[in-house]
Amino acid sequence: MIIVSDIVTIEDRGKYQGIFGAVIALANGTGPFVGGALVDSVSWHWVFWIVPMLAVPAALLIFFFLPLQYEKGNYKEKVKKIDYGGIVLNLAAVLLILIPLSGGGVQYPWNSPLIIAMLSVGGCTAIAFVLYEWKVAQVPIMPVRLVNYPYCWALYVQNFFTGMCFFGNFFYLPIYFQSVLGLSALVSGALLLPLIMATSFTGIVSGQIMSRRGRYWWICVSGFVLWTLGTGLKCAFNRSTKIWHIVLVLLVEGMGIGNILQSTLVAILANGNNSDRAVATGLRNFIRTIGGAFGLIISGAILANTLDTRLSHLPFMTPEILRNLTSSTYSLDKLGFDGKQMDLVLDTYIAGIRYIYILYTASAATNLFLCAWIGNTNLRGKPPTENDVEVNEESAPSIQQVQETSKEAEANKV
Repeated sequence: MIIVSDIVTIEDRGKYQGIFGAVIALANGTGPFVGGALVDSVSWHWVFWIVPMLAVPAALLIFFFLPLQYEKGNYKEKVKKIDYGGIVLNLAAVLLILIPLSGGGVQYPWNSPLIIAMLSVGGCTAIAFVLYEWKVAQVPIMPVRLVNYPYCWALYVQNFFTGMCFFGNFFYLPIYFQSVLGLSALVSGALLLPLIMATSFTGIVSGQIMSRRGRYWWICVSGFVLWTLGTGLKCAFNRSTKIWHIVLVLLVEGMGIGNILQSTLVAILANGNNSDRAVATGLRNFIRTIGGAFGLIISGAILANTLDTRLSHLPFMTPEILRNLTSSTYSLDKLGFDGKQMDLVLDTYIAGIRYIYILYTASAATNLFLCAWIGNTNLRGKPPTENDVEVNEESAPSIQQVQETSKEAEANKV
């Protein structure tokens, strides 16, 4: 994404970022399909073996065919500029917040001293990280100035909630298909194809529209409307939902996701400084990934707490079985439940998954609300920034220099 942002003009950035987003969506959705086929036909070990088999050729292609331009300078000086303090504070803050969120209410009660202490220290560490990046770091991993650009604060917040919805969606849909509907891993992966194809197709189309019209606001609004609608409709999924119903809902949601994945990045780059393209793209990806981590952790806590609240008091539910339910959601048929017990467990799973999709619907709706503050900057003919002006003034010859050059040329002729 950083390379595309650097080599493509702002007018064409939407088109190429749309294609890039479509490829990412295709890969994210094809993965479960391929993984399901491997699990059903060979072994789950191949899910991990296939990663290096694909990563090594990709790395070789990048090494041999991607032209690189290295920045000159002393290696030790470059190493000293790395933001070690920011890396440590960021990692500590994320871990201190995510760990208690994942274990709260399941392994430890929410009012336990450990949970309260970790959340408090994690919050203080997060504040310290922001202050360090703002006041101390020479080359910060998260430059605070990026948030001060017009409309960018809202776009970064949108990317956080986008990560919550996007990554959790691909995680909990297979759980619903396999654990609740009883479908195989292969069929579960195949049911993701409507979502994948709609996301990929709409991503390419929305990128073309942004490039031709030079605006992004309507793309973002329509995307979040469809995404909110699709996620909200999934709250109605139950144990008897028809396949055609699932396909239609995933098509609607996929069209919304396709509009959003790259349009918010194009908007961030359109409103920022050209010299910050790389770091702005990296920050956007980081925020979206952190949002995905928070979304998965919170969703897991919701499902685990729902199972614990509704099932722990039942006579057949031992602490060991409850731990197995919360830790391995794909092994319900191996826990020895009879018909009525399985019905209770599946109904509880449906309730937990419904709460999760209510969270995702609220996140998508929040992003739709934030569209009031993302602007609609023209992607064509963006005025030069201060850095661009300085470069142009230094590189462009003055009128006096041109006149002197002309006089010297005439004198040489004589």
